[in-house]
Amino acid sequence: MGFESRAERRRVRWFFAGLLVVSAVLDIVNTLLVQHQTRSQVLETLLPASVTLGGRTGAVLSGLALLLLAGGIARGKRVAFRLTLIVLGATIGFELIKDLDFEAAALFGWILFGLWWFRHHFDADSDPSRARWGLIVLGVGLLAAVIYALAGAAILENELAPEFGIVRTLESLLAALAGSPTTYRALTERANWFLTTLPIVSYALIIVALTQLLRPVLAPRAAAADRERLHRLLRERGRNYISHLAVHGATSYHWLDDDECVAFTLRGRTALALGDPIASPDRVATAARDFISYCDRQDWIPAFYQVDEREPYRSLGLTLVPIGAEAIVQVAGFDLSGKKRADLRYALHRSEKNGVRFVFGPAPSLVAEHAEELHRVSGKWLESHNSPELGYSLGTLATLADPDIVVGLAFGGDGRLDAFVSWLPVPMRGAWTLDLMRRSPDGSYGVIEALIVRSIEEARSRGITEVSLGMTPRIITSPDAAHGFESAWRAMYWGLDRFQRSRTLHRFKEKFGPRWEDRFLVVPSMSTFPEVMVALVRAHVPPPSVTATWLRSRLSPRRPEAGRRALVSTTGSGARVRSATATPASTRTVTTMTEMGSGRRMPRTASSE
Repeated sequence: MGFESRAERRRVRWFFAGLLVVSAVLDIVNTLLVQHQTRSQVLETLLPASVTLGGRTGAVLSGLALLLLAGGIARGKRVAFRLTLIVLGATIGFELIKDLDFEAAALFGWILFGLWWFRHHFDADSDPSRARWGLIVLGVGLLAAVIYALAGAAILENELAPEFGIVRTLESLLAALAGSPTTYRALTERANWFLTTLPIVSYALIIVALTQLLRPVLAPRAAAADRERLHRLLRERGRNYISHLAVHGATSYHWLDDDECVAFTLRGRTALALGDPIASPDRVATAARDFISYCDRQDWIPAFYQVDEREPYRSLGLTLVPIGAEAIVQVAGFDLSGKKRADLRYALHRSEKNGVRFVFGPAPSLVAEHAEELHRVSGKWLESHNSPELGYSLGTLATLADPDIVVGLAFGGDGRLDAFVSWLPVPMRGAWTLDLMRRSPDGSYGVIEALIVRSIEEARSRGITEVSLGMTPRIITSPDAAHGFESAWRAMYWGLDRFQRSRTLHRFKEKFGPRWEDRFLVVPSMSTFPEVMVALVRAHVPPPSVTATWLRSRLSPRRPEAGRRALVSTTGSGARVRSATATPASTRTVTTMTEMGSGRRMPRTASSE
């Protein structure tokens, strides 16, 4: 579906939703306040007064129902569309019965015809199980309202006038729903309270039922076989620098063919695709278009997080929001000469002096051999950053079970693990992406810089052409000038602890002389940005049970182990803030640093401390 088609669909949905709201409000007011005397007199010769009053009550109820359904119409829900047609048909009848209101009947008839004419714009599904549950709740709610009215009137029969009757009680219930005086008159305060609660209880039950009916479809969770299938595809089509995390961070997959897929996570109504669609470069726009159409049918908001291609999304009329820049290092041209590499030379010199030993190899084998040390370093790093393990575009220690991920370890002179990094494969680019980067607070100073330098050399020996040091979040220059978009963007990343460290991340990565490439969040329009922003935060935050466990650990009286602050994390899967991740693998390499003389003092620029 092209931009014009989606824009037209959105306009049609919002037009009819607004028309329903305006016409329903006007009709309710007209029914309660206006009466056509001449028409009513003519109608009284044809129908009993009780029937015309019932039509007036029905007109108010149908108006309220249209107000409730307008939200579903704005979202293009098929269930809301069908219910609205039924209610509109009933409304036309009520308008004629109450006082031959031909004008209002004609208006609602025109709306009914218009909705039917544009029916192909209202095809968004609701979750089947929730829809069935909503129908059950609706039926039970109506029955409960009737039982509540009958039981209450029977119990309070001595406090109501005239005397209790089933028909009279039902008439009172309908009158209360319509906002008209009930047929009962309260003789006590308790009876007055009962009559007042009749519409409240009924409306509450109906609203709950409609909420269930209009819930968006739940995304099917990816099975183990699907993840393995995607893993194989990534070895051929992995092109985005964070695509490999789709195996671990995304919860659902949308397959176009056997060789094209969009990995996404559903939070609320937002389907967050992780990176670009996994497809050949000339098929990215087609895959994105198909995913957007799929989301429209499910009543989801499509979004693509951290994409590196602009044109495919611009051609679809989507909005690209700049979120940061990714640091790319060309392996062949990387060296340590020049003034700008002084910090790196010092870090290597100090590591050599301290006898640091570097090990590289496939993640699973190194984890199996050094699991306890990895958990120790990771735990201290998270503790020093006061953060639980995040997810989605950020890897965790669990991803180190992936055999395609390469891990680099740095052991201090005493044999203890000081730091580790992990690298994600990017096969179509012949590249690696830095994902996990953690150092023990009491580890050797500058060991992370040295570990990354040795990682680049390791990549060169394996034929890798470039390495990504991850994305640095977009920096907001003025902390006090938060307005509009900038304020919203700051609010989203504040919870992920990124803007406090974005400048430090940028300075740290600048040591390696990278080129900077812009990265974007793609949304249908800026009107959907706030909802996408909330979904993005929710996607990164761990499940409630994990978060609760972390909060309990932070609130416990035990103080964290003292030590210098750990390195600000950098990630190949977005600006890494407090998480750990893993990456590609290959043959195992060990580099041992020998003792050397003392070096000069390191300049005090951005460091890994």
